Amino acid sequence: MRGSARSLILCVHAHQPIGNFEHVFEEAFEKSYRPFFEVLEKHPAVPVVCHFSGSLIDWLEKTKPRFIELTQRLSRRGQVEFLGGAYYEPIYGAIPPRDLLGQIEKMRQKIKGFCGEYPRGAWLTERVWDPHLPGLLKRARVEYTVVDDFHLEKARVRPPVTGYFRTGGGALGPAVDLFASMKELRYLIPFKEPEETAAYVRQANASPQEVLVFADDLEKFGLWPGTWSWVYPHGWLDRWFGCLEKDPGIRLYTFDRFRRDFKPRKTVRVPHASYSEMMEWSGGRFYNFFDKYPESRYMRDRMWSLSDRLEKEYLKNGLGESARDALYRAQCNCAYWHGVFGGLYLHHLRSAVFENLIQAEKLLASHQNHRSGPGQAKVGTETLSSGKRWRLEQEKIVSFFNPALGGALEELDDLSGGFNLMCNVRRRHEGYHRMLTAKVSAGTDGGEAPLSIHHLLGFKEPGLERHLFYDRTRRFSFVDHFFAREVSPEEFRTLTYAETGDFAGRPYRLRVRSPALDFERKAVLNAGGNKTPVILKKTITPDGGSALRARYRIKNAGRRPLDFVFGVEFNFSIGQEVSAGGNEARGVREWALRDPWRGVSLRWSSPQGADFFSTPVETVSESEYGLERTYQGLSVLSQRRLGLLPGQTCEHQLRLEVDGGRAHAD
Repeated sequence: MRGSARSLILCVHAHQPIGNFEHVFEEAFEKSYRPFFEVLEKHPAVPVVCHFSGSLIDWLEKTKPRFIELTQRLSRRGQVEFLGGAYYEPIYGAIPPRDLLGQIEKMRQKIKGFCGEYPRGAWLTERVWDPHLPGLLKRARVEYTVVDDFHLEKARVRPPVTGYFRTGGGALGPAVDLFASMKELRYLIPFKEPEETAAYVRQANASPQEVLVFADDLEKFGLWPGTWSWVYPHGWLDRWFGCLEKDPGIRLYTFDRFRRDFKPRKTVRVPHASYSEMMEWSGGRFYNFFDKYPESRYMRDRMWSLSDRLEKEYLKNGLGESARDALYRAQCNCAYWHGVFGGLYLHHLRSAVFENLIQAEKLLASHQNHRSGPGQAKVGTETLSSGKRWRLEQEKIVSFFNPALGGALEELDDLSGGFNLMCNVRRRHEGYHRMLTAKVSAGTDGGEAPLSIHHLLGFKEPGLERHLFYDRTRRFSFVDHFFAREVSPEEFRTLTYAETGDFAGRPYRLRVRSPALDFERKAVLNAGGNKTPVILKKTITPDGGSALRARYRIKNAGRRPLDFVFGVEFNFSIGQEVSAGGNEARGVREWALRDPWRGVSLRWSSPQGADFFSTPVETVSESEYGLERTYQGLSVLSQRRLGLLPGQTCEHQLRLEVDGGRAHAD
């Protein structure tokens, strides 16, 4: 009977992103990681391949040494096989090749320290495959990786996809092997009874060399909604492992053992692909996220630019490993995309990307010994694939201005706390917003089998449709507006105000008078059906080590008098606490906000006086728990009524000061 047994490989992948909250790590550990391996230890005849991301390994080593000892013990008795990969879970094709090689080598060394052997395989982050990867993986000494059956079906392999395949080789260049995780198994495990899943494996139309592979998230065993009580108190995992131990029709392998016993089925050429849900979320190609979300593209471009700078410094002076590790952490994939799991709409994950970029830049600046000192400021350029930014470095802050998008401030780094105060995201339409009126089950918390995560799209609160607003432009600061009348906080929050000018988000001309930046745009105001040309000049100058001063000169270049309200918009990814004057003040020369997350304060001053208010910015986005409202930060508007005769020019000044905070601990 064993000679005709079906072959099965079980592989679990565990990951928590850089920047995730401590309590999330703890919950995942208690609900999933710890109980899974404790149950596994009771079933010594069941081998499992496991992959832990480097961010999770770092946390486990620091906080759960006994768990590390458990996995090592299981490895020594041959029950656990560790899978390598890029250390901080980047998308392989989204980072510079040198960084991919470095991250994979970092993980190889870590696993060698765990179990005494280098891993032969690598986990493919989000299973995003690119045709150029075999050459890179071979250079990284990776012999195989895991994709989906979907990938190989795109390579014209007829389903069901079993066994493993070779890609590359010969005229195609270096070869690596590909195992295919079966979608049917991912939907059966752990959502159906163990006997039903075992029957599916036994009845599969496959010879022993055509192995069936289950490779999926370890978090689905306890952390996904509704799964904990089913998998552990209800005993699903214990029954599943027991079923496998007793079933003579199923033979269990690990990837390494299977490759020793069997050869690949054939050689294939696999096009770009990811798992089918990711292909749906991305519109067929993962890198479409960088087009759909300019915020993601900006993070990616900043990361690539910094990688180039660090590489030059390594080659020239041998910069230490700390800066490179910070860069690697900034490459963690989760903040760069959005689906059920992607974290683009999660502020703390976007913030973590910038925190690590800033840390690496501070280390680089310290190594080069050129950080601006007291009273000094430096203007430079940041040339990215998405365009050029002007970088204004001061002692305590670094500002990035974008002339192509309104001469606006795109990034504001507080060096004392080491974070970007403006890792904002635009409120935009998502396809799932159309589902807000549908009724979808959110799973179960009892003894019944829960729904798969991909069927869980429910709503965390009623009335989410009342919170759907879509921004006209990206959320920058020093964004210039013209209104016919004063705008209320509610109108600003809900985007029900009328814009009479054509300045916000539009191209400005730039002249650099170091350290000053002179922006200028000529456009029209549409007031009462009349179009009047207006010339707006905006000069940004550093003021001390932690403040920016904006001097506005507005000229009526038409033949009619103008009466309007001039507004300047600011957006910050900060908390909601307001420490001075509430969230609205009229006709004041000074106004302030305090960020309770990090302790940073923001202070505005205007010698002419202005009205100020702040409003929260929230998105309605998808997560594994359903559609939810997510707080993103604060939007601030300063506005002042002005009148201009034909040919007349008026001046308005605003000063923004950052009182630096502390690094965000949780």
